[in-house]
Amino acid sequence: MLDMKTTLSVIAAAVFAISGNMEANAATDYAKTRYPIVMVHGLTGAKSMLGVVPYWYGIPQKLKASGNDQVYVATVSAVAGEDIRAAQLEQFVAEVVEKTGAEKVNLIGHSQGGFTVRAYSALHPERVASLTTIGTPNHGTPVANAIFDINAGVGKVAPGLRNAIVWLVESFGWLNGKLNNEALPQGAMGALNLMTYDGAQAFARNVSDAGFNADCKGQRETSASGEIQNQDGSVTSWSFPVYSWTGAGAPVNPFRSGMDILDPSSYGMATLSAALSTFTDAGKNDGMVPVCSARLGDVISEKYYWSHVDEVNQIMGMTPPGDVRTVFVVHANRLKQLGL
Repeated sequence: MLDMKTTLSVIAAAVFAISGNMEANAATDYAKTRYPIVMVHGLTGAKSMLGVVPYWYGIPQKLKASGNDQVYVATVSAVAGEDIRAAQLEQFVAEVVEKTGAEKVNLIGHSQGGFTVRAYSALHPERVASLTTIGTPNHGTPVANAIFDINAGVGKVAPGLRNAIVWLVESFGWLNGKLNNEALPQGAMGALNLMTYDGAQAFARNVSDAGFNADCKGQRETSASGEIQNQDGSVTSWSFPVYSWTGAGAPVNPFRSGMDILDPSSYGMATLSAALSTFTDAGKNDGMVPVCSARLGDVISEKYYWSHVDEVNQIMGMTPPGDVRTVFVVHANRLKQLGL
């Protein structure tokens, strides 16, 4: 009898094939960027979820089929703040640079991964060719605020219960990393505080404000630049473009949802999206992050019929019509056209 991990692997491979993700496209250089692409997952994520389902489902393969064989997927702490995650990404990028000989990398982060790449860009701006965030609560999310308030309330009434919940969340994060051969430290409160409204604004003030405007409806710079004073007295100039995109929600609709109807997460995401629109000031959102909050730098689009999980082609390619992976391929070509 197959064990659970083997069974999940078989299911994942089957859906991967059915959804048309296992392709043998003709050789092309359409998505071939000058610098490697480094992809960073969001909260509770890893390179592969529980070591089985790739977080960026089919996206690196699609990029490779379109000519880019330099796509690297990081695993950082699943549940932690950027004091932990950014240092881990720093090490990962150093390994990519050493392996490829590249001077810079194109950073792409989904959800909290957007904060991670922003934090890295503040540490090593000279190593950044471009920075892209996807569905990142760059201005915070009411989901984090609500959890923060609930956590504070439970902590006052039943601190033991609060500690047990935090332990469970962090244990899941540790297990996710371990199944990707990375036993990493966790820190749930650091992640939670970061994605509140106040935490996101503090991050922009204290860590990175590249492409950021405190008013999400205001105008934003679409690039960042500066100089670094080296120890030998020389100066290194740096600059990189900043991009973002997000889904605007994907209500379950037999005329629009396509394979997303088969995705169990679509129902939860649609419910959360409706709740955020109804009971908070979030406005349009992807089920986790308000559209306005996701804005950073040059906004590629905020009209995709996607939920927060659709943004990375989940679950297992069951998304609304229109290939999510193609957005990444087109973006890689955009970077290529800029010589990046």
